[in-house]
Amino acid sequence: METKPVSSAGASTESLENVTRSVARDGTSYVVTLERTFPNSPETVWAACTTPYGLSRWFEPLEGELTRGGRYRLTASGTSGTIERCEPNSALQVTWEYDGDVSRVRLTLEPADTGGTGGTHLALHHTVPDNEHWAQYGPAATGIGWDGALLALSLALADEGLDVQGAMSAFNDADEGKQFVESAADRWCIAHLSAGEDPDDAHDSAARTASFYLGDE
Repeated sequence: METKPVSSAGASTESLENVTRSVARDGTSYVVTLERTFPNSPETVWAACTTPYGLSRWFEPLEGELTRGGRYRLTASGTSGTIERCEPNSALQVTWEYDGDVSRVRLTLEPADTGGTGGTHLALHHTVPDNEHWAQYGPAATGIGWDGALLALSLALADEGLDVQGAMSAFNDADEGKQFVESAADRWCIAHLSAGEDPDDAHDSAARTASFYLGDE
């Protein structure tokens, strides 16, 4: 596979601009949502998001009993969980268990018209608890990570021969990667404000999250 640079003037900027971000209260939790439309078919996007080969290209190696009710594990981070819902090419819901914390991720895929060709509208919902971590970092803590993941997914879907992991590693270490984090944090601040958050708290939590991702904390 070929390693190519990820340009902030290209794929990364497009990814930031083409993602819709929102935050909603759900009882004692918050739902952080990212939505984006890809030109690829639901079957192609589903395979990229749910198979060991597909995920290893742009996210993490995957292992486990990959059926409804089974347990999965992402081997790089140690994140694991239970597959609660699995409707091929349509919907996936899993628990997201990491370092003692439990949250929930739901992925939905719907056919979309992308200029006369079959595409896919992807919606990713991550439900996280209202706790001290949320109070300190807000939605950007969850959102920035998924912003980077959707950028990597877009690269994988666009070029089967690309070394996505290598390209993203180089990108994250470059100035463009830092600019991506800062811009994503700004966008999550806006989403937080749209959900009714106090302006000072929304700005402060987004700034703290950006500093954490950039290694300033």
